[in-house]
Amino acid sequence: MSLLSRIWALGFRAKIDHEIEDELKEHIRMRTADNVAAGMPATEARRDAVLRFGNPTAVRERVAGVDTALSLDNLWNDIRFAGRRLLKSPGFSITAILTLALGIGATTAIFSAAYSVLLRSLPFQHADRIVTINETHPQVAGGGEVTFPDYLDWRSQQSSFEQLAGYSIVSPETVSLVWDGHAEQVHRVLASSNLFSLLGVAPSLGRTFVEQDDTSNVNHVVVISAEAWQRYFGADRNVVGRNVDLNGVSFTIIGVLPPGSAYPAAGEFWMPFSLMDKESQASRVWHTVNVLGRLKPGLELAQAQADMQTIAARLARVYPATNRNVGVLLTPLREQLVGSLRPAVLSLMGCVVLVLLIACANVANLLLARAAAHSQEVAVRQALGASRLRLFTQSLSETLLLCLLGGVLGTVFAALTLPLLRMAFEHTDGADPSLVQSIQLNIPVLLVTLVVCVFTAILFGLLPMLKTPRKLTEALRPGDRGSTGRKSRSRSALVSAEIAIAIVVLFLGSLLIRSFQKLIQIDPGFRTDHLLSLEITLPQPRYEDQAPATNHFYEALLEKLRQSPGIVSAGTTNAVPLNASHSMTRFLIAGAAPLAPGAFPFAQIRYVSPDFFRTMGLGVVKGRGFKLKDIENNSNLFIVNQAFAQRYLAGRDPLTSSILLGVLSPHPDKIPVIGIVSNARDLGVETDAEPELYLPGFGTHAVILLRTNVDPVGVAAEVRDAVRELDPNQPTYHVQTIDEVLSDSLARQKMTAVLLGIFALLALTLASIGIYGVIAYSVTQRTREIGVRMAVGANRKNILLLILREAATLTGLGILAGLMGAFVCAHFARALLFQTSSADLVSVCASVAALLLVALLAAVLPAGRAATIHPMEALRSE
Repeated sequence: MSLLSRIWALGFRAKIDHEIEDELKEHIRMRTADNVAAGMPATEARRDAVLRFGNPTAVRERVAGVDTALSLDNLWNDIRFAGRRLLKSPGFSITAILTLALGIGATTAIFSAAYSVLLRSLPFQHADRIVTINETHPQVAGGGEVTFPDYLDWRSQQSSFEQLAGYSIVSPETVSLVWDGHAEQVHRVLASSNLFSLLGVAPSLGRTFVEQDDTSNVNHVVVISAEAWQRYFGADRNVVGRNVDLNGVSFTIIGVLPPGSAYPAAGEFWMPFSLMDKESQASRVWHTVNVLGRLKPGLELAQAQADMQTIAARLARVYPATNRNVGVLLTPLREQLVGSLRPAVLSLMGCVVLVLLIACANVANLLLARAAAHSQEVAVRQALGASRLRLFTQSLSETLLLCLLGGVLGTVFAALTLPLLRMAFEHTDGADPSLVQSIQLNIPVLLVTLVVCVFTAILFGLLPMLKTPRKLTEALRPGDRGSTGRKSRSRSALVSAEIAIAIVVLFLGSLLIRSFQKLIQIDPGFRTDHLLSLEITLPQPRYEDQAPATNHFYEALLEKLRQSPGIVSAGTTNAVPLNASHSMTRFLIAGAAPLAPGAFPFAQIRYVSPDFFRTMGLGVVKGRGFKLKDIENNSNLFIVNQAFAQRYLAGRDPLTSSILLGVLSPHPDKIPVIGIVSNARDLGVETDAEPELYLPGFGTHAVILLRTNVDPVGVAAEVRDAVRELDPNQPTYHVQTIDEVLSDSLARQKMTAVLLGIFALLALTLASIGIYGVIAYSVTQRTREIGVRMAVGANRKNILLLILREAATLTGLGILAGLMGAFVCAHFARALLFQTSSADLVSVCASVAALLLVALLAAVLPAGRAATIHPMEALRSE
């Protein structure tokens, strides 16, 4: 070491020694306070503290960090020292903590959703062995319910399951409950006697079904959910044995399920399977039964699938008319409950992890800059004897404080956003409500958050070690502070990585937003504005489908509603618009070439009132609509939509065509077509309009549709009053506007697009902060170089371009790397896109343009500051 270096080092050490003295006094004061708190007299407490810290060797080891014994006392002192250092740098501390809080908070919130929806154990015994079993058909998308006879055959012939159980939520889905002078429509489930034993659910009160409950003379028993117990019966523990009125028939409550164990989750009252109508029990045409199976221990899903497919093939040979081409699909119960949420949650999880990486890269850059600013202090500590391990523990204590504070604040952010997240998820079609409501902070989620905090703290603690000087003579050399243009490759690489990650998140967000824009531009085929829907289910046996009493009720109700000044028109149908009718029928076109049994086409069928098409805004393209006399005369007449006419009546005159129903019977019904109406996307705006058949008539269950010239929600009270005038005990339910129905049908896409848009904005903001930080730091480090350049003739424009060129290089490299990763990620997310390519050019241009603009804005300020540096001041500062 040169003489000049030694002199400078001694001077720098004198400055450090002054700080050492202050720190020593603080250690003595704290040690004295600790001793007094432990019960030691004040004089002895002071003497012990001086003996502990006052000798020269202890001073040198304490300040230089040579105390290699990693005791708890040392660790606590390091943490207190780190806290004081962070308090002395509030700008750095607040920026780092907030950056980490945003990244950790977003990650914690989305991981809470992923854990509850995809990972958390279901509230059933050995739920991983429970599967749903559905029938498949080439002409019907996905799997569906099975017929009751097929369910019985499966149950008797299968060899892969410990148990097979069935339940039905149709015919009808709800019943009227009358209690304490009130009436309300409740969700009922018809269930086999072993459904709850298959699920492994034990009642909290009473008992569940036994085989004897399925016999016709003792089957008026019911099991209720915990929610129904609290809502309708005030959590009365004496409810078991109580009789309740359901659809005018008395039932005895025999048990109450524990909270969260209802299956299906929407169910409130479970009744024995034997209450299913006799026609459904005997028919291989009406698909009304959902089937669950519990796999035998050690049996793989593929083996059970092969076993059930063999049974399906056997049934197809025995019953070719109904079972030909019918397959079987086995799905784990969780997959069934998750519905369409899995790809959305996984995409959000991937994006939020990328945002966390950007946040970590920003904090890493801050720590590297801080380490560079304190490199000479670290060199002095090393010169005085500090080991690299001791330096690491001091650095770790600081980063641990930062990460834990960021984690706590991030957890608070996550807790505040989870209610909004549940609200967004609960409207997603196909997702089980119980899974959505279970999204909350819990021990596994908090443990993951803690692990993330500790892991990042360790990594951050290692970062300053990169700046630990290898050669002390160079680190202590006078003038070393004045860099002449040395670049920090690690900080530049981190910024480029931030930009690359931000491009991935931006591109995915742009794709989902573009997809959602195209989705909401789709015309559903009818007017959704000022259209209200509500449902009524008339109790059987007092009312029957197409019976005079039923017809009279709805005719009188519609007439009352039409007299309201706020209602333009009123009609009925059997399913809410934008939802499947859950009623499919086989048919043939009269005069067409005969088809083999099992090859008959399918179409949705809907029963409607005469004013249904006018209320919906569906135009009659050809022929005529229904009239009231068509219902009164029980006329069999068809109106078809354009999709049906184009697919099955092409080359024919539709108005002279007839359709055969009951094609599996010896004498099918020949029903004439009297009209064609425009298409409605009744299976959702994402799918094309499917062929539909409309028949005139009223059923016990009806959806009332009201077209209004006022706020549609405001007329709901009028409808309830009109219903009560006709039947005081008849409730209405599911009151909603069709705009709300449309919004709910797009909830998943909207939620995914909005959250990805928020993450993209967050990624863009963090990336801009990173670019600004590295350019500003570079300008500070290159002050002398800039002064020299300007002294030898460079003008302000040259300096500005020099700095902007550096920013452009970082940004360009990050964009190129990011685009490659973005295309790969978009390929895996293509299931979430609607009419949008995973390499959409508009999304690419929007993402790149947004990042370039932000990068330019982030680089202009430090570049402008560099261009205003006076050369004499820059050189004098060295």
